[in-house]
Amino acid sequence: MEIKVGEIIKAKREEKKYSLIDFAAKVGISPGYLSQLENGKKANPKLEIVLTIIRELDIDIDMLLGLENPKENLNLKIPSLLKLILAKDRNFKVLEDKESLKKMCNIIDRLLEDKYLIEDSSLYELFLEDIYIQIETTLKRYMAFQLIK
Repeated sequence: MEIKVGEIIKAKREEKKYSLIDFAAKVGISPGYLSQLENGKKANPKLEIVLTIIRELDIDIDMLLGLENPKENLNLKIPSLLKLILAKDRNFKVLEDKESLKKMCNIIDRLLEDKYLIEDSSLYELFLEDIYIQIETTLKRYMAFQLIK
């Protein structure tokens, strides 16, 4: 999935709770022009405009231009809305596989049923935390197997 500059600008603007009109006024451009930038319909804006936008939104220019150092943790720089979009896209791909979907539904059903078996809400929270830790441990184990192959 390719992430475009406009998508990053829009996600960061929405994360900072700026309306399109307010942010356009703040950076000195028309709302229509900002909308075109965000939707990828307008290419090659003036450098001053780009610099003003990234300064106002606190966007890392290297990330915006795709010059990211592969050793850096991208999760620290990607706006949370964009993380959600990426996660949703990945999840849809996993759930397209009918066997994976069936297994996921069975796991979720079991977790929901267990709420009635463990009536104490604090114990149920501990139970869910324990399941989460076990999933993380299992994932790390399988990722290590993958590296060995």
